[in-house]
Amino acid sequence: QDFNLLYEEAKYYQLQPMIKELERWKQEKEQRKHFQPCDCLVVRVTPDLGERIALSGEKALIEEIFPETGDVMCNSVNAGWNQDPTHVIRFPLNGYCRLNSVQVLERLFQKGFNVAASCGGGVDSSQFSEYVLCREDRRPQPTPTIRIKQEPLD
Repeated sequence: QDFNLLYEEAKYYQLQPMIKELERWKQEKEQRKHFQPCDCLVVRVTPDLGERIALSGEKALIEEIFPETGDVMCNSVNAGWNQDPTHVIRFPLNGYCRLNSVQVLERLFQKGFNVAASCGGGVDSSQFSEYVLCREDRRPQPTPTIRIKQEPLD
């Protein structure tokens, strides 16, 4: 709150390291204003026993994109992937819907997601691929109220 006062005081006493640090901090703060919140999901694909697809992310977001998982998310209280009321970790997607990894990624692309990062690794029987997918946050933003002047009719 007192950034300007602190900056002026640092200039007055010619504290160059502090001035540089305050300028860097101000620049970072300005940059953070431009970042938009986004929806984010992690897709993990492992080739064991066919193909296993696991999703990590916000429950509501997964239910929006894969509505066939809605009942499972609500009713599976003690599952290992359901330890948090709002998010899941490695939810076994293809255990509940018949989709392969290409179909899952295709559906996410159709819903506006883009691959932000990916990695893969493992040895012999424990190989995996992970994809971090993001899209701009599409939660409803408050819309300004538009008032229309009403006049009585004759």
